[in-house]
Amino acid sequence: MVDSEAHTIETSKRHNDLFYRQDPSTHVRAIVFVYLKSFSSDWTMLKPSHLCTMNPSVTHIVEMLTSEEHVWSSKLRVLAASVVLLLAFEGVHISQASTVSDTYNHTHSTAFLSPTPVTESVRSSNIGSKALVPEPSIVLDYHLGPVMTGRNNTLKLFVIYYGGFSDQQRSTLRLFFRSLRQQRASRKEPTVAKWWEITNLYVDLFNHPVASNVVLAGEAVDRYSLGKSIKQMDIQKLVLKFMRKKFGIDSRSIYIVLTSDDVQVERFCMNVCGTHFYTFPSDETNSQMVPYGWVGNPAQQCPGLCSWPYAPGGFLQQGLIPPNGDAGIDGMIITIGNLLAGIATDPFGNAYFQADGLEAAGVCQGIYGTGAFPGYPGELLVDKITNASFNVYGKRNSKFLLTHLWHPTTRQCAGQV
Repeated sequence: MVDSEAHTIETSKRHNDLFYRQDPSTHVRAIVFVYLKSFSSDWTMLKPSHLCTMNPSVTHIVEMLTSEEHVWSSKLRVLAASVVLLLAFEGVHISQASTVSDTYNHTHSTAFLSPTPVTESVRSSNIGSKALVPEPSIVLDYHLGPVMTGRNNTLKLFVIYYGGFSDQQRSTLRLFFRSLRQQRASRKEPTVAKWWEITNLYVDLFNHPVASNVVLAGEAVDRYSLGKSIKQMDIQKLVLKFMRKKFGIDSRSIYIVLTSDDVQVERFCMNVCGTHFYTFPSDETNSQMVPYGWVGNPAQQCPGLCSWPYAPGGFLQQGLIPPNGDAGIDGMIITIGNLLAGIATDPFGNAYFQADGLEAAGVCQGIYGTGAFPGYPGELLVDKITNASFNVYGKRNSKFLLTHLWHPTTRQCAGQV
């Protein structure tokens, strides 16, 4: 996660705007009063763009209530939206950008560390697996924020390869991304697509689920334009650069920056293998909050931390054989899966997460199969030819390893829907 003070100072330089703080704002009260007083004959005056300084979950609710597609009458929509604004006072914190709060931070770190202790209350399930403990106590609370519903039930993914990735490495990563999309003919074996279907069980306040399909919509290569040692804020710079230059700006899409094994990223290998953030509304983003993330290749810097179990650690004296012959890339795919699930179910840090910040994959970190416990990944599938370990199949019979996700219905860690 980006250091809050450095991040807010940088943000304040870019935006002469309002920020969250601890005191309710009379500006927001005035907005609500205007809408209530008018009881609007023109309900379209109530727009989320007017409320960019508000908590994203409130903006999301207002946007939904004022949608022309909503079945309620226009007056009822305005009234409901106004009530939501009034109820949001405790959560709307505003101050001038010139007085930046040290505690303000709109980033949300995935903080996936492997091998990681598995909370004793977590259960593991995957096609007939038995619970590690009888009763789970973990619940991912819903904090009223939006989830990534995409467009037409499809979530576009844009990928930036920063540094020196080989053609083979990009090909492996590309194959994983394309495996996320639902296949016409479903196979009996566990697949990447059926793993992703678990996220489809997460819904927003209006019962709209995370998009079922993920489509690789664009790729870009950047050969060290910012050097080989970059900060977390540089990740956002890369995202903004390629949104303007190539991809386009879309708050309903996900943008991912992947860094090669020779690129040092701030806090990489210290306490994170990947992070996800979102852009603050600005002219650069057409006033949109756009989710994005970053994952680094740990092959040279911390394979035992971010490529486990394909590197020694925990109860493994020797790392398992990676299915794609590259412990760094296979380790990246584990974190990418965690990251995508986190963004989809908690894009702005106000949807599904625990009090400690763990998200859909975070609460199950270290669990890859039946019988997993701290330092042991669980029972995995093994390729009879290469002896490589994996737990899901992808397109063209490819093989990958993915962390289990929290199943919101069964309240267990599960590898398949």
